[in-house]
Amino acid sequence: METDCIFCKIVKKEIPARIIYESNFSVAILDIAPATRGHTVVIPKKHFYNLIDMPKDIMGGFFEDIQKVSKLIMEKLKVKGFNLIQNNFEVAGQIVPHAHFHIVPRYENDNFPQFKKDPIQATSDKLDAIFKLFT
Repeated sequence: METDCIFCKIVKKEIPARIIYESNFSVAILDIAPATRGHTVVIPKKHFYNLIDMPKDIMGGFFEDIQKVSKLIMEKLKVKGFNLIQNNFEVAGQIVPHAHFHIVPRYENDNFPQFKKDPIQATSDKLDAIFKLFT
């Protein structure tokens, strides 16, 4: 654990948080700056900078916890959907340098942005140029 990491301090219960779920792999807390009512952050108990750093043997249990917490949120808050958001590296919006996932419950007309609501169609040439990088 990182000594200066706010999420590590939450995991060690050195600072208060509203923990709605806890397992051997993770803690799930209510976000203090929620995008919608019930916005929850699921944090692995071990410190990893982001998803790329998380070892495979931790991921299974951690993702099972994300699924359990998502179901719990849907049941308790009576929502019909949610967004699962995870940012990696500062350029992508990662603010806390500890891997974590956001579960954002969705409500009718909640004004939370829709991913690809008005998508821009990529040209075949642009898609082919990117595809060639992977082949």
